[in-house]
Amino acid sequence: MIPFIMGYSDLNKYVFRKGEEEAELDRLQALLNAHTYEEDFHWQWMLTDLEKLGADREMPLSDATRVLWSADFQHSRRLVLELAALAADAPTYAVFAMVESIEAVSITIFTHCRGIALRDGSECEFFGTKHYMAEASHSIKSPEVEETSLPSLDDAQREESKRMVDRTFALFDDWSGSLLRFALDNSDHGSDHGSDHDRTYERMIQQSKDLLPESEAAAASAF
Repeated sequence: MIPFIMGYSDLNKYVFRKGEEEAELDRLQALLNAHTYEEDFHWQWMLTDLEKLGADREMPLSDATRVLWSADFQHSRRLVLELAALAADAPTYAVFAMVESIEAVSITIFTHCRGIALRDGSECEFFGTKHYMAEASHSIKSPEVEETSLPSLDDAQREESKRMVDRTFALFDDWSGSLLRFALDNSDHGSDHGSDHDRTYERMIQQSKDLLPESEAAAASAF
């Protein structure tokens, strides 16, 4: 999930957020800007959880990069790119619909994650009540916003927003399915989890290294 979580931070900073002058002219953009600032720090909770879980280990930077950019995690990377592409030329109301769809996915996930504890008995910060409460209390969800700030859409705008919502949910469905398949394919409840994870990382790293001569040969044959 790391590529998506970190990538979502960049989506908020560099795609969903616009300049203040643009936000002053567009109430929906002003709401989106405020929302992106509320989301700014959530990724730090994930890193805190990883530290507490003992996920930090000595691994060369090149190997860590091979793991994160492996085929196994392509859906997490593609999800960010596809969301960015959808939002790039979309009108503000359609981007707003996308962000609200992402929020619906988030609140569903974190509703079911409440109570997940670390080895020391403390609850996770990212996958826990802390994150759920942050998602549930976003200003974009307040009754005041719905009653006073959201414009009415005509039929064409409503249809475009619906297509954005449907596409966003489809992308997240593909992503969550890929995460489940990865977990099922790489879990061995009868073995030590540390060694099981090590074997998974070793496989990813070796697969990446095996691509090098093949890719060089393909590049050479192109000339």
